[in-house]
Amino acid sequence: MLDQLRYLIELQHLQNKKALLIRSREETPRCIAEIEREYQKVEADFLLNKAELEHARKMHRGLEQAVSDLETRISRSKQRMNEVKTNKEYQAMLKEIEELKKDISQKEDQMLEAMETIESLSQQLKRKEKELQERKAKMEAEREELTRQSELVSEQLEHFEALQERVREKLEAALLKRCESLLKRHGGVAVAAVEAGVCQVCHMNIPPQKFIELQRDQSISNCPHCHRFIYWPGHEEYLIFEEEMEEV
Repeated sequence: MLDQLRYLIELQHLQNKKALLIRSREETPRCIAEIEREYQKVEADFLLNKAELEHARKMHRGLEQAVSDLETRISRSKQRMNEVKTNKEYQAMLKEIEELKKDISQKEDQMLEAMETIESLSQQLKRKEKELQERKAKMEAEREELTRQSELVSEQLEHFEALQERVREKLEAALLKRCESLLKRHGGVAVAAVEAGVCQVCHMNIPPQKFIELQRDQSISNCPHCHRFIYWPGHEEYLIFEEEMEEV
């Protein structure tokens, strides 16, 4: 294996690892936002339940006040009955009291329904409050873990960058300049393997003669299509090298 080609492959391998880490770190804000959205859904459901319960209690208080007002009217009507002078007026007062009593009965039925609703909503609210607390604890734990992982990724990136710098120091200046240019121009990929005569990055066929030369492993070549540095990974030394790189 040519030393300079080995350094180019090593530099690319480290660049690939960095790219994976960067993508992973870029996902962190999206993951945190998704966790927070899930929590907000549960919180919104809890707040809706709470508002419904407060509305039911308000309705119940309103019915209680209405019944109290009706009972006061009945009491006043009974007092006025002592003052009526004709049977017709007396019968009218009795009818009025009867209508008030019916109204009270209807509102008392509504109060019972309201109490049942309040009881049901109260139980729901307790369950949802517990779920909300659990979701909040889970959200905070996951957010903390994602933040920790993001910080770890930053440390790993620094490590790989340091390793790359050591490799850059071993590369000939002209090769390094060419490699850095390719990395910038081709989205961080400057080196490609060639298998079965096909560049594994641009997926174009390498001329047969060039592929034969590549298999001899006697010089550094470039893909005639995408111009990346190319190598044939079929040599045993490359296979061993690839395994070593996976452990970095």
